[in-house]
Amino acid sequence: MLKSVVVVGCVMMALMLQVGCGPSGPEIARVQGTVTMDGKPLPNAIIMFVPVGGRPSVSETDANGKYVLEFSGGRKGAIPGMNRVEINTGRLAYEKDGKNYPAVKESVPAQYNRLTTLEFNVEAGKNNTADFALKSGGKIIEE
Repeated sequence: MLKSVVVVGCVMMALMLQVGCGPSGPEIARVQGTVTMDGKPLPNAIIMFVPVGGRPSVSETDANGKYVLEFSGGRKGAIPGMNRVEINTGRLAYEKDGKNYPAVKESVPAQYNRLTTLEFNVEAGKNNTADFALKSGGKIIEE
């Protein structure tokens, strides 16, 4: 889990640092959707789309399991083409705006993150909807 959390943390940090950059960069297409586990919304999950040879896009699901991918520089979307998809809930403890947040154990089975079998083909020029219906009960990898 630590490796996944560190990777997600690095991606999130890179996205935050680039907020001041202009809208330049590769073509992206909007991607939004809903993540559920066993038919119920999965809140506070980090969802990451990783294209072959390109920069990942990432988002966090809201209380209803909904997300909109962020690329960089305030741009919303992902690089068109086939993307590997990773969904995590595990986090290290952290502090933000003077408030401490506790560590959270991973609750999503490895076939959706570390050993992901999820993929999504982002279509250029479209508003893509990528919904993921996860099932619990698989192996959870903690690091």
